[in-house]
Amino acid sequence: MLKRRTIAAAIVALAIVSGACSDGDEPATATSATPGVGSAEEVVFGSGVLPETLPSSFPVPAGSSVGSTMVVTDTGFTEVIIRINAEQGVTSEFFEQNLALAGFAIDSSADDGGSWKIEFNLDGAKGTIDISEPVEAISQAVVRYNVP
Repeated sequence: MLKRRTIAAAIVALAIVSGACSDGDEPATATSATPGVGSAEEVVFGSGVLPETLPSSFPVPAGSSVGSTMVVTDTGFTEVIIRINAEQGVTSEFFEQNLALAGFAIDSSADDGGSWKIEFNLDGAKGTIDISEPVEAISQAVVRYNVP
């Protein structure tokens, strides 16, 4: 049993590393199957661009960098890490203003014990943005979005 887990972990790690070592202009992506009850879910990893599962109107601060992305295709769950060259307060203000301008409804926006959490929705799809400042004047926004 332990040997199977080790092999499975090695396969997933290889998929992530090979996706991150991509040549060319296309964003790096890797796909793996995660064992589930009765079937496998397809998980697509990437970086560099927002996944198509986020609405095209989703605002991204100028000069920011889209880091790792993950999409669970069976459920529509999307997670994106965006790094912004601005303090946490400036970043949270950007998202509050620009989400509303892009047609998203903001359900809540508040300090979540060291990070700033924004909950939003668009046409029944819900999402969150957790904004932290891991380095002074550099924010990290973890966007989670789920299409029902």
